[in-house]
Amino acid sequence: MATTRIKGYMLTLKWGGKIIKGLETTGFKVKPNYEEILLKEHAGNPAQEYLDTDADLTFSGKAYERDGTESSTHEDFETLRQAASVGAEVVFIYGRFTTGKKRVTGTGKITDYSEEGNSKDTATFSGSIKVKKGTVTFPTS
Repeated sequence: MATTRIKGYMLTLKWGGKIIKGLETTGFKVKPNYEEILLKEHAGNPAQEYLDTDADLTFSGKAYERDGTESSTHEDFETLRQAASVGAEVVFIYGRFTTGKKRVTGTGKITDYSEEGNSKDTATFSGSIKVKKGTVTFPTS
């Protein structure tokens, strides 16, 4: 069985149909939640019953502004800043944007956003998105 290495730059985050400009890292975390139950038919042995799933996305990148040629296909750090400050719900697509590849889609809110800069380097930004329960799907493109 052949294997394919997935490089970090292949994992991208889109907001709606627009790519976030300047991303360097992205991450996706899924945490299933269970409840312990005791039923007579289990003879006193506890069982784990699935309840729901929590999910989070993380992102970071360099602060680059959109230029006129990309404005219809890209969003930048300033758009993320604004969305975070008003508690906007964002629709996201995470994964590899190649035909036939699996992706993660859903909605959520930017719950953490920060920017840093100094006088000699390109400014950076980072943040996280708390995914709304029940919105995650795993379609194939």
